[in-house]
Amino acid sequence: MERKYGVRLTLAYDGTAFAGFQRQQGQRTVQQTLAEAAARVCQHGVEVFGASRTDSGVHAEGQVVAFGCDRVLTPRRWVYALNRYLPPDISVRSAEPCAPDYQPRFDASFKRYRYLFHLGPARDALLRHRAWHLGRHVRRVYPDRDRLEGGVLQLDLERMQQGAAMLEGRHDFAAFRAAADQRETTVRTMHEVRIERAYAGDPELLALHVQGSAFMKNMVRIMAGTLVDLGSGRLPLERLEALLQPGASRRDAGVTAPPEGLTLVSVTLGREQPI
Repeated sequence: MERKYGVRLTLAYDGTAFAGFQRQQGQRTVQQTLAEAAARVCQHGVEVFGASRTDSGVHAEGQVVAFGCDRVLTPRRWVYALNRYLPPDISVRSAEPCAPDYQPRFDASFKRYRYLFHLGPARDALLRHRAWHLGRHVRRVYPDRDRLEGGVLQLDLERMQQGAAMLEGRHDFAAFRAAADQRETTVRTMHEVRIERAYAGDPELLALHVQGSAFMKNMVRIMAGTLVDLGSGRLPLERLEALLQPGASRRDAGVTAPPEGLTLVSVTLGREQPI
């Protein structure tokens, strides 16, 4: 049914308790949860469209969604009304009018992701849903076997940065997609792939920043896992270069990093104008 008005939102959510963004039968998803809240405000059924289909356990700071509605509200009222009905792990950050049939995925020019690694010697309970604790994946050398302090992390961050730079540009990323992703075109352009040390001023946090125009399923997580394999010495730089060539296989790339470290930071729009 065609609606009279449209609203575009920027969402943040903690993906821990969601089975991803996209609606799934019998599963708690971001799309379904938002549609239920929007229906209460609009007083009719709502179909929500998103810019990115984040996977189970993946977070967002700047997901963009839109839906049509027969009720018109100011942007501020949309934010307050929807947040009233949304659960604590989703919040609306901003709202603006758009065309009733606007779909943000067709308007997305770039998407920016961040993947966080926790480099501390012991796991941190407060980071369990925000970062991948490398722990057993990266060896530490301790001068005193009975003390936690003083351990030297055996992870070559310079090699990881070199690998990140190799991932920038236009390449065939067939080896960096989930086996279930069967789309024919696997060439993608990465505008930025960068390693940041001491993220947010914390020396135990390492961030991988990735910006591209389009991604495949699990692509950033496989990039993150491959860079860890590179930094730990399990994967040589020459192998990474080969992984970006046509015909490369998923089984030759690194592990798929767990979802909790991944956040959709922002979506840059501009391919269409909302109104």
